Amino acid sequence: MLTYQILAIFLLLVLFTVLITILLRRFGVASGKGTFFFVPLFFFCLGFILRLTEAKPLVDTGYFFTEFSYLFIYTLFAIFLFLGQIRYWKK
Repeated sequence: MLTYQILAIFLLLVLFTVLITILLRRFGVASGKGTFFFVPLFFFCLGFILRLTEAKPLVDTGYFFTEFSYLFIYTLFAIFLFLGQIRYWKK
């Protein structure tokens, strides 16, 4: 059963990666900027796979990776809001 769950998570990771890549290309965004979207997605999927294992240290690491992906997105959002305010008030 674990193999099918890991395969499903991996397939969703690939599907989301392809869809994000298509979306970014359609809007003319450079491929390097897509890294900000791929990194948290990868870490979330890796963390969820580790949470499926029965070993307690791996489950704890999985929780860390899933929380890290959320924290990464939250931090990027806050930084971009802050930088946007700096740019706005310099005008």
